[in-house]
Formats: sequence, structure tokens, C-alpha cells
Amino acid sequence: MSITAAVLATLLKDPLTKALGWTFKEALKGTRNQNIEKSLQTLSETILEVIKVKTIYKGDDSINLHEFYVATKIDKIQGAVDSILNISDKSIVLEGTVGQGKSIFMRYLTYQEATKGQRVPIFFELRRLEDSQSLKAAISDKIKNWIPLFNDDDFEKFASSGSLVLFLDGFDEVPYEKVGRLINEIEGWCERYEDLQIIISSRPEADIQKSNFFRVFKLSSYDFNEQSKLIDKLVDEEESRNLLKKAIEGSTTEIQNLLTTPLMVTLFIMNYRSNLEIPTNQNEFYKELFSVLISRHDKTKPGYKRPLNSGISETDLQKVFEQFCFVTNNSDKLVLTYTEAIDFIESCLDKQSIDANSIDVLEDFSKVICLLLKDGLEYSFIHKSIQEYFYASFILRKSEKAKEKFYKRCIESGTIHIRVTNTLDFLKRNDTYNYNKYYKKIILNDYIRCYLIVEDYNTIIDNIYCSITRKDNNVIQVSFMLNDLGSFLSTISCCPSSIDNLFVSISEKLNPGRNIGFHYGLGDINQPSYIGFENLNKILDEASLELLRKETIGIGNSFLLEHKEIEIHINQLDEIDLDL
Repeated sequence: MSITAAVLATLLKDPLTKALGWTFKEALKGTRNQNIEKSLQTLSETILEVIKVKTIYKGDDSINLHEFYVATKIDKIQGAVDSILNISDKSIVLEGTVGQGKSIFMRYLTYQEATKGQRVPIFFELRRLEDSQSLKAAISDKIKNWIPLFNDDDFEKFASSGSLVLFLDGFDEVPYEKVGRLINEIEGWCERYEDLQIIISSRPEADIQKSNFFRVFKLSSYDFNEQSKLIDKLVDEEESRNLLKKAIEGSTTEIQNLLTTPLMVTLFIMNYRSNLEIPTNQNEFYKELFSVLISRHDKTKPGYKRPLNSGISETDLQKVFEQFCFVTNNSDKLVLTYTEAIDFIESCLDKQSIDANSIDVLEDFSKVICLLLKDGLEYSFIHKSIQEYFYASFILRKSEKAKEKFYKRCIESGTIHIRVTNTLDFLKRNDTYNYNKYYKKIILNDYIRCYLIVEDYNTIIDNIYCSITRKDNNVIQVSFMLNDLGSFLSTISCCPSSIDNLFVSISEKLNPGRNIGFHYGLGDINQPSYIGFENLNKILDEASLELLRKETIGIGNSFLLEHKEIEIHINQLDEIDLDL
């Protein structure tokens, strides 16, 4: 159970007064104590609001996260974590996959930090950064909610006081074009404010993980122990709890591998309680999801399928929602105003020639299926992966020609590829033929051709260049450039994970034992923008080069093997025996 705002205000009085005493003294004059009390009350209420969340299980009702929170574990950290200081007293990135509970964990840690009464925690969702807004301005605006006279100059003192800890949630939800500017601002803070601890949550492979100012800690996957605890939290009836636990234990390996996050376990519970059947694979798991969310009742009990406000069929509503996910994702929209949501829905209805009122459809999205939740004057997806999955469903309904066009755009545009990375993962499983033929095979062909890959030979290592910038404490920032010979490769965003891992290996050899920040790109080494980049053979010793060369030989061979397997798969599906 959470404590009251009054108790929280008492706990936060010392750190707030220490951090902002000059503000009250200088700006508030004789009303100092009165204003401190008012600010404490508002701050405490703000923190208690942080732990009120809307979930896919409860729908449109906000609930205290303690009602369902299961202690999060961190890889290589013993036991459950109930304070950020259990992990580190430095700035860190908390990395987790889709639906792993990063945001809930960040909210929980924010509350826990407040109850310690030593620092003032501020929780901020990075997706709410406005187009031209700096992070400093956004954080200052939050502080102004409880200290109206707070200004930008006060931020410098607050950040330097040692009494502030920032929880910045969802770095992976920041639009691609804003990422560079945001990282520069955050790294600037790390350099200027030594006593400011910054906690950032993100999915894997975001650019912030490459910063040498942050150490990365990974959230642990759910095992049966956590799965059981979450079931106990969400399901009231003991018989149902036991059935669900047995269902998980008796499920296929594919389903058990899927149930490694709180979101997936929650969806499994809803799916099973509705259908009383255990899905045998991921396709079955997701296929029934939309219908399950509309029904929202146990087949073991009397119930009814909630009528849709829009009056259209469940099938048509799903088609509209799929296209809605497609167009909002393409517009980099996870949070929408009412007007934006209505405009997108009207466009989708028009393109699909479905006669319905857009306001009623929005009500269905937010109050019936509850995949789009109303938060004040805005609407947001219950989880980014929902938008990504139904985006993939929209692509799945398209013709082969349309899919070919989609995959081609993903290869050609780095911006598009980054935005649909997880959608591509869904399509890899559910549109395997077209994914392999028009996406994966094309990328492998490019690499094989560009770097002369044959068995036990390639020129990958000979075409990696880097530039090294040394910073304080002998920390280095490395910029890699993969030379694109003759512009065979369209975008570095499609870079196979094995190439990404290769850059990590090189970084470790350049400065062993130290935390290195690095990034990489694709280009022509002869261009002026790459002056100062040198080939690895001028930087590394022969022994290191030889080890890396062996690694790249293995990478090249794996490309050839994967390419061969894809060719076989495509040819098998293209063949037809007319005598059958």
C-alpha cells in the first residue's frame, strides 16, 4: 500500500528545502513557510499520481500500481530491487524489451525514492517532449506545477544540489530526428552536474545505450515464479489461478518463450479466461486478441459481448484500428490530441469505405477494446507494441505487390526502418515468405556483393574506418564508418545484428576495460565528411586485427548460410506440382 500525501510531504521537506531554499527565500520572501508547505503538498500529490496507471487488464480505470506490481529483477543484481541505489548511484539506462514493465518499474522507483526522504524524484515521459522543446524546459515546466515562480536559472542550482534524481521514461519512443539533440543535452548535464543522477528506460539498441556516460542494466525476463505472482495479483478466484498456472506449465515451448514479460502474461490471462484454450503458437496468441478485448468475459460465467458504439462489425473495427496504427506510427504519433485522433479515424473510415461516426469509433478504441486510453485531453496507446503489432496486421492484409513496396521502403529509408523495427519482427514470423523474399534476401545480397563474401573470405574488416575522440579520464568516443563501396548498401539501419556486435568487439579492443561510447554510419570514405577516419589496420595491432578478421569470416559465412536457407524456403513455396 502507498502512503498518504501528507506523510510523503513530511518525508520530502528536507530535500526540497535543501534544493530550493534559495527560491523560497529570494522569490517568496515572507510567505516562505506557507509556500513550502503548498509546494510539498502539490509535489506529493504529483508523485502519488505517478503510481496511478491505466492497464490493459483493467481498461479505462486508473489503479495503484502496487495492486499488480511484481518485484522487478535486474540481470547480475542479486534479489529484487526496491531502490535505485540497489542498482547504482550513477546515471544508468534500464534496458528492457517490449512489454517488460520498464515504465511501471520507473514509476515504482520514483515512488520508492520519494519515500526515502533524501532526494526529490521527478518522473518524465520522454514521448511528451514537444517538437522544439528542450528537456530542460520540459522538466522546468513540471517543477513549475508545484513551484510557480521556478525559472530556468533555478534549474542549474537544483540540478547541482545533489537533491534531484531524474527518471526519464521511454527513450526509444523519442522520434528519430530528435534523438541526437536530446542525447547532447543529457550528456551535457552529465558533464556539468556531477551530483545529478539520471535514470533512463529504453528498449535495446537505442542510441542512449552507446553513451559513455551511462552504464546499462538489463531487466530480467519473467520465469514461472514471476508469472505465478502476477497471476495471483490479477486473478481473484483460486481455482482460476491454479488453472492458469497449469496452463502455462503445460503450454508449448513457443508460448512459454513468449510469456517472459508482464504484458504477455497479462494478455495470456485475458486470452485463456475468454477462450478456455491454450494457444499453441504466437499466431494463435495474437489472432484472438482483438476479439478477447471486445468480449472481456469468462466463458465459464454468464456474460455478453459488449455492443460497439460505432455499430459496425468487429471485423470492420479491427480493420480500422489496424490502419489507424499504420497511419499514426507513420506520423510518429503515440500520443494524440482528440482532434488528431478524430482526423486519423475519419481518414481510415474514408479509405476503407466504412460508414461510421469517428467519435463513436474513438469511443470503441478507448472504452471497449481499451487499446487506446484517454489521459486528460489526450489519447495514447496502452503500449507501443500494440501499435506495432496491428501495424503489422495491416501490412499482412495487403497484396504481395504492396508488401514488396513496403519492404523496399524499409530498406531504403533509415528513418522508416528505425520506426518499424519491431513491426518487422512481427512480420518475420507471420509474413515469412514476403519478408524473406523482399527484405532479408535483398539485404544479404547487398552485403555479399559489396564485401565480396564467399566461403571463408570477405572484405568487411578492410572497409571499417573509425575516428577516435578522447575525453576526460581517458574515456573515448568512437565513430565507425562502414565503407559502402559503390553505394551497394541502402541504409545502415538494416545492418544485421552480427555487424552491430562486431562494432562492440572493436570498441572493446580499442580501449579494454573502459566504458566506451560509439556510433556508426554508412558512407563513402572519399567524402570530405569522413576526413580523420582511419582504417583499422592503422589503429589496431596485428593480433587484434587477426581476431577480428576471423570474426568477420564467421559473419560472412553465416550470411551465406542464411541466404541459402532463404533461397530454399522461397523456392519450395514457389514450386507447384500440377500433377497433384
